[in-house]
Amino acid sequence: MRNANAATVLANIKQLLRPARTVMVMISDPVDPDCVAAALALRWMLTRQRKAVALVSLYRIPAAMVDFPGIGQVRACDTVLPDFSAFEVVMLVDGATWPQFFGRDWVHVLEGLDLRRLVNIDHHVPDDIQAAIPRTCLNMQLSSTAQVLYECFIKPEKMRLPIEVADVLYRALLYDSRNFKNEMHRGEYAFADMLIEQGADHARAVDVNVDMREVRFMAWAIKKTDFIPGLYLSLLCLDAGRQKDLHALLGEDWPEFNTLYKETVLRQVRGFHYGVILQEKAGQGSVRLTWRTRNYGSHLSVAEIACRAGFKAGGHRNAGGGSFHGCLADARARLLEEFRRALGGA
Repeated sequence: MRNANAATVLANIKQLLRPARTVMVMISDPVDPDCVAAALALRWMLTRQRKAVALVSLYRIPAAMVDFPGIGQVRACDTVLPDFSAFEVVMLVDGATWPQFFGRDWVHVLEGLDLRRLVNIDHHVPDDIQAAIPRTCLNMQLSSTAQVLYECFIKPEKMRLPIEVADVLYRALLYDSRNFKNEMHRGEYAFADMLIEQGADHARAVDVNVDMREVRFMAWAIKKTDFIPGLYLSLLCLDAGRQKDLHALLGEDWPEFNTLYKETVLRQVRGFHYGVILQEKAGQGSVRLTWRTRNYGSHLSVAEIACRAGFKAGGHRNAGGGSFHGCLADARARLLEEFRRALGGA
C-alpha cells in the first residue's frame, strides 16, 4: 500500500514523535467526521506512548458535529490562538492547505512556528503544506485520512482498537466515502471489515438524520439555482442579499446547513454532472467556491477548470472548494467561460 516515499516520510514522522512529550493535534476546516476521528485515534495512539496530547481546532464546531462521539475532547480556539510553544510537535490532520488549519492569517501564524516541528497527515490532493514540509507530510490518495492512519500506523502494528476509536474511524470512512459511493481505493473494504470486527456499530453509524434547516435550505436554494444544460452545470450564486435572506431564514450559522443540497442537487440531478456554489465574501474581497460532481463516468476536473479561471482550488476530483480574489460577478463569468472552453475541447 505504501510507496517508498511514503515509507520515508513515515519514518521521519516517527523519528520526530519518538522523543516528544507534548503533541498538539490540529483538525482542519471544515470540521467533519474524518478530521475529528483521525485526531481522536491519534490521541489514543500517542497517549499509549505516555505523551500529553491536546486536540485543537481554530474553527468553531458546527451544529452537525456537536453530537459526534468524542467531540468534547476537541478544544475550539476560534477567538484566541493556542500556545504553540507549549508543544514539541504540532500535527495537522486532514487538510492540504495552511488556511484550513490557521485561517486567513496563516502567514502570520507560520512566522511564529518552527516548520521542523510540524507534521501533516492527509488524503487530499497535495497542496502548499506538502511543498513546505515534504519530509513530514504524509499524503496518500486513499478514501479518508482515517484510512491513512490505518495503513501506516494501525495495520503494521496490529493494534487492537478500543471500541470507541473503531466506531469513530468507521463513521469517518462512511462519511468520506459517502457510504462507499465515491471512487474506490485499494484496502477500503479491508479497513471497514477490521473496524466492524473490532466493534464499530454499523447500524448506528448509518442512522443519520438531518436538521430541518437542511431541508429549508434546499427548498430555498433550488429556486435560486441556475441549471445550465449546455454546460451540464447547476450553479448557485450567493451574493450579500441572498446571504441576508438565509440569515433571516436559518440563523447566523446558515452556511452549516447546505449538506443535503450539495449531496442531491449538486451531483444527482440527471443531465447535470457538475454542481457549484459561489458565495460572496464581501468583507474579504473574495468569493468562496464549493463543488460536487457525479462519481460515475469520465468527467472534467472542476479543480482544473477553476484554477484556469483564476481560483485557488483543491480537494478531490469529485468534491472540493477554493477561493477567488475579486467580486462575485467576475468569478461567475470567468468560471462559466472556462467551462465553455473545457467542454468545447472535450
